[in-house]
Amino acid sequence: MKKILLSVFALATSILSAQEYHWTSYNFTVAGEDVEIVGKLMGDYFSKEESKADGVSVFLFENHFNDSSVDFSHSIVFTGSLDAMGTQYSQDPSESWQLFLTKLGGYIKSHSSAAGKSLLSFGEIGSHPVQNVYWLRVDEPSKMANAFKTYNSKFNPSDRRVTLGSFGLGRSPSGETHYVLVGVDDFKTAMSTSKYREKNKAAQAAWVKYWDDAGEVKLVRSTTRVMLGKW
Repeated sequence: MKKILLSVFALATSILSAQEYHWTSYNFTVAGEDVEIVGKLMGDYFSKEESKADGVSVFLFENHFNDSSVDFSHSIVFTGSLDAMGTQYSQDPSESWQLFLTKLGGYIKSHSSAAGKSLLSFGEIGSHPVQNVYWLRVDEPSKMANAFKTYNSKFNPSDRRVTLGSFGLGRSPSGETHYVLVGVDDFKTAMSTSKYREKNKAAQAAWVKYWDDAGEVKLVRSTTRVMLGKW
């Protein structure tokens, strides 16, 4: 099943090549027997050039590891610069868009939506298919950003992409304000993201300092999602 969905995107493409981005996400649940149908509907629609504003990318994710409050199965995420996203959302609905939504609505149950932006990113640019997302409540954003930048500019492994971002709209009652997204190429790495520090005493010491310097930060929840499509 996943082989069919994975064929709709190339792992070598990037979210944005050189700049940080804004994003919107729509979370929904799909019955297991309908996942391929939903993936094909999205691939058929978003593969059309006219379906997206210039500079906007669309991603389909499976919600893989999560606590019981994150009870949806999939997400569709739009990313782009502020101008590109503004253009995307200012377009009048076309007949093809309305038809797409009608078809999609027969297979999904809507859950929630949100919007935000990335702030700082380090590591290899690419569509890493496995992504750990850590939802945080940050009391002093500037301290957190400075600590994140100091640590990751030196110690983040080059084969992963780590991003600090903020939630804008659609926050949950848990009060998350920021997130750290770690994109990697396989589950082995996703399940051992700290392994690179085990024999690196400098990285271990810098990690302790990172969180000492970040101010008051509370982990709200963590999730793992798998990319099934990118257009």
